[in-house]
Amino acid sequence: MDSKTLNTDPSIPPQQNVVRNACYEIGYDGIRNRLYFSILGFWKNTDSVPDFLKDWDKALQLVSPGFTLLIDMRTMITHPQQLNDLHEESQRKMKAAGLSRIANVMPLDRIASLQVADSIKKIELPSQHFETCEAAQHWLDKTMA
Repeated sequence: MDSKTLNTDPSIPPQQNVVRNACYEIGYDGIRNRLYFSILGFWKNTDSVPDFLKDWDKALQLVSPGFTLLIDMRTMITHPQQLNDLHEESQRKMKAAGLSRIANVMPLDRIASLQVADSIKKIELPSQHFETCEAAQHWLDKTMA
């Protein structure tokens, strides 16, 4: 498994950690009004991520409307269908908080990549897929100007 996460990727600037656990990380950059979300590995079920929505509530208190989101899913392994509801609820919360753009660094796992693409269609927000965090960061920075 690739051990790179948002916090160690040199293309991502230092940020405030909102939460960091074995399944995901959420970081915040107040200068860019941006959240960083890393999905790490395989989540067996909802018991693996009991505080997921509460953690998103904490993160969303830090941003202002118009914020952007960089999602790093390179190490994600396909999630069971039962977790789709959690992801969709977090997306509804982000949209309600004023999310403007999403840059997705897609999973290396092919099935996970298809799963993510299907979920992203439901968000109905401008988003773009990237192979690297650096390219994703550049696209989000460019759209801020």
